[in-house]
Formats: sequence, structure tokens, C-alpha cells
Amino acid sequence: MLPSAILLALAVCGQLVVGYNPRLATTQCCRCNDLQPDNAPLTSEPQRLPSPFHITVNRRHYNPGEEVQLNLTADSGNVFRSFVVVAYRALEASNTKEPVAVGSFTLLGNILVEEDCLSPKGKALRSNDGSAKSLVKLVWIGEEYYGHIQFRATFIVDDEVYWVREKSLIIKDPTAPPMPVERSPPKIIDPINTAECGDKKGCYRVPEGCWEPYCEYIATWKDMGQIVLFEWSAITEGLEDRYVAIGFSNDTYMGDDSVMECVHNSFTERTEVFMSYNYGSPNKNVRLPNPKVGIVKEEGSLYNQRVRCRAWREKFPTGDSRVNDLTGQSWHMMIARGAAKRGVLQRHGAGAGAIPAVSPEKISMQRKSNIGGRASYPLVKAHACLMFLAWVFFGSIAVLMTKYFKNMWPNRRFYEQRYWFVAHFNFMAMCFLLTVIGFILIFIEADGYSEFPDLPQRAHPILGIIIFICVLINPILALIRPDEENRCRPVFNWFHWAFGTIAFVLMIPQIFIGMDFGKAMVPWWATWIVMLWALCHIIIELSLEVHQCCTHKKNKERRKKYEHQKRENPKLYIPEPEPAGRRFKRFMLFLHVVITSIVTLIMIIVFAVA
Repeated sequence: MLPSAILLALAVCGQLVVGYNPRLATTQCCRCNDLQPDNAPLTSEPQRLPSPFHITVNRRHYNPGEEVQLNLTADSGNVFRSFVVVAYRALEASNTKEPVAVGSFTLLGNILVEEDCLSPKGKALRSNDGSAKSLVKLVWIGEEYYGHIQFRATFIVDDEVYWVREKSLIIKDPTAPPMPVERSPPKIIDPINTAECGDKKGCYRVPEGCWEPYCEYIATWKDMGQIVLFEWSAITEGLEDRYVAIGFSNDTYMGDDSVMECVHNSFTERTEVFMSYNYGSPNKNVRLPNPKVGIVKEEGSLYNQRVRCRAWREKFPTGDSRVNDLTGQSWHMMIARGAAKRGVLQRHGAGAGAIPAVSPEKISMQRKSNIGGRASYPLVKAHACLMFLAWVFFGSIAVLMTKYFKNMWPNRRFYEQRYWFVAHFNFMAMCFLLTVIGFILIFIEADGYSEFPDLPQRAHPILGIIIFICVLINPILALIRPDEENRCRPVFNWFHWAFGTIAFVLMIPQIFIGMDFGKAMVPWWATWIVMLWALCHIIIELSLEVHQCCTHKKNKERRKKYEHQKRENPKLYIPEPEPAGRRFKRFMLFLHVVITSIVTLIMIIVFAVA
């Protein structure tokens, strides 16, 4: 059972390593809620270069029932094969609500299209054929005044090349208040000057001592009297809304923390600073009623996947007690990054690279500190070391002994017990003890049961509890175990086998899931070491299984001969026969112990010092 479970785990990991072939999917157009392509390859992203496709309109204002003609056009030499177009209410610069689709379209041509409902007042028009197009003529009609509107369209060239949410000019509603003067493209603010770190301002950087364009995370602060100037940024992924936030915490854990958000809203094309608060269990971030409390001035930008903000913040803002006082008290600084939706933060993951970076020491905003690195979580590391030692070293050897070495050393005893039983019992006792200690430590670390937002991390505590229950049941069964001659002994053996097998089968994915947690800080290459160990374990088990099958007949004949001799000479001491192929078995056991010991030592060092 154990080899098959490891094979399954390796197969899953192999799929992740091999990756996804983008040419196996055909990109279709498009989801109506966000205008993103359907079935786009996982390796593809919307284009960043200026689009060769445009939305042109024949008027700059509209009235109910009047037609607005628009063309989807391509620059010379370019074509698109599918599209989606929708009319939205034009949002004010500060509006972060969901866009509202309005009006309906009529196609002037023979292209195959379909309408999709987006809202009670509006529909999107999208193509469902793959013909090359360089000009599509449309008519839009509104049944009422909706306020100022703007057309958005997505153009798909092929599986790898597409532009998302391209804009038209704003079509004005003559009855609505005038639109603000249209802004020029967002300004890209200057990079953070790291040359002043430790001299003119304080800095927290990951990795330590990095230059801002190459920092994974960076936050700086400068005392300016009644105001502190904060600058912070981080590398983010994707082209959707995203954020980087800094939090101020009394400890290295999230919960009851004041937070400054730097959020890029792709719909309004603005990067803004907001104040929010992290509540405790269950952890939740909530934006303050006045999200600008204490912010005197701000600026932000998104460029080359880096979200960057500057904020001039009062040291002791009034109006909300949840905003932390920056005068005197020291804090652990947290820097988190992740996805946002219409300018609202979404929960970050728990994996490596997703959990916030936390300063290893407390920081005063009045000191020009220059620190780097991350806070460590010793209980998490202790849990990882104990569990790896328990199951990879003690557990795997105990399983080998009971499966393949029962007939080894037949004439030797240790305190009247066979060697295989002594090894199996003591190794499983160590596995039990280390598992219980590790389970208690992680519950202390998490302050109870932890809920994670995404799989596979969400499954880790569930699997851990199931494994712990199985580990507790087997010693209880051992205490009530009947004698070998008792007719209930087979029932005990079946239950003992079942709970042990469940624990071992679940522990295989559990180890790989646990190594993915950010708090464990396990480097990526460590997973391959465990994969190689699992492969070696499979080879050793399969070799022993084949060997056992090949020697079964010979050992059976030796045993039969031994039983016959005992019956013929009941008073004569006759030693039990040595099993066939014992040298091979001893070599395979030695090989497994050596490999497992080396891997266990390496991984415990990795867990402890990473």
C-alpha cells in the first residue's frame, strides 16, 4: 500500500513538474463579467504593448433611442479572430464599485455573434467564430439616460496574443453632470532611494541589502516631525488588480494590526493608499470607514509588475483608534502582496512567497534602522523536524521490518522477542511519541485549528487530525490485543493494519503539502530531495517484494522440512532454518537505513536553518 501511495504522490508532483501545454487549449472569447478570455493557456497573459485594435465612435454624446455607431478596427496588417464588446457606465476616478453594463448592440455584417446578459440594463456582444477580422461595424442603442458611458472590448488574435478591456472615448450624457477633465496616463513615481537606508531613513528589505528594482519587498520610513513619510513596494504577478500592504503588529502573527494598503485598480487605472485593520481569529482585513484617516498626501503607481506607493502619514491621527500611533512604540513590520478586486484586497495564500514578510525585530519609526530578512517561526520548524523524523525515518523503517523481515534472524532473540518485532515496536513507539509532540507544538503555534483559504494547504490540518487519530488508536489496540491463539486475534490484526495504512498513505501527501507552507521556509530544491528518497524507497520495496515472491517456495519447503524434523524429534533442539536470500535482504535494509538517515539529516538541517 505504501509504494502505491508514494507512486500516486509522485505522479501528481510529476504533472506539476511537467507543466501545462498551452497548445492543448483553444482560447475562446470571453467571460462577460471581466472580459477575460475563456480557456486561455496557463502560460499566457494579456499583452502589455499598445493595442493595434481600436474602438472608434461616430459621436461624443447620446440620447435614448438614438443609435451610436462604433467600429472595431485593426491597424494595417493586423487581424483579430474573436472579440467581446460592452458599454459601461463611466466610473469616476474615486469609484471602485462594480461596473454597470448598459444598452444593447446590433451587428452590421455577417459575423456569428451572441448576446450575453451582464445586467438588467445591458448586454455584451461577442463573436463565436474564428474568422480573421480587421473591421467590425456595430450599433449601440440605449433605452434611457445612463450617465456618461464608455465602450470596452477584448480582442483575441490567437492563444498567446490578446488585449483585454481596451477603451473607447467617453460618450457623454447631456443630462448628467459634466465629466471631470480626462486624466493623462498615470504618472510613474520615482523608485525608492535605497542609498539613504540607515542614514537618512529607516528601511526593511527582503532580501537584505537589495536595490529597490530587485527587492521582493521593501518598506522605508522617514521621520519628518509630525509626519512620517512611508515608501513601500513589491513585485506582484499578473495584470489584474493587485496590492502591496504594510502592517504594524505587536508580534510576528497577523491579527489586530493596523494596515496601510497600496492598491492598484486596473479599472480606474489608479494606485491609491487606504487604511484598514486586520482582525484576529478568523483573520480578516477590513477597510476603515474613513480609509484616508491620517493620510496627508499620497502617490502611487504600477510599473513593470511593481506596485509602489508613497504616503505622508500623521504620527498620531485622530478619528479612529484602530490606526496605530507612530510616536514611541515599536512594531514588527509586515509586508504582504496579492490580488485585489475593484480596489479591495483579497486574502493572500499560505504558501511560500504568498505569506507576508515579517521583520525579525521590532522597528521604531523614529529610528533609522536598516534591517532585512524574515521573522522565523521556531515551533513550525520544530513541528516539521519532528514529523519528518517520525515518519520518514522511524516510520518507514518500522514498516519495512514488519513487511519483509519477519523470517530473518530466526534463532536470535532480544529479551525473548524476535529482532523484527523489537525494531518495529520501538521505531513505531518513537514515531508515536514524536507525532504527539509535533501535533501539540503546531496547535500551540496556530493557537488552535487553522483555516487556510486555498487547497492544498486547506487540507493539511484535516489530514493531520485524521493521522493523529489513527496514531492514537493503534497503541490502544495494542493494549487490548488478544493472544495469538485467540480467535479474535485476526480482527485485531486487520484493524491494526487498516489504521496504520491510513496513517502512512495520508502522510505521503501531507509531507509535501507541509513543505509548501511559507512559514516552514523550505527551499524549492528540498522537495526534490524528498522525491528522490520516495523513489529510492519504492525501488527498495519493489525489490524486496519481488525477492520475497521468488524465495517464497524455497522458504516454504525449508519451513516444511523444519516442522517435519520437529515432529520426528520432539525432544531434540533443532534450529529454525535461515531464510533464502538473507544476504540480499540485509543489504537492502542497510541501503534503506543509510539513504533514509542521510535524507533525514539533510532535511532536519534544512528545516532548522532555512
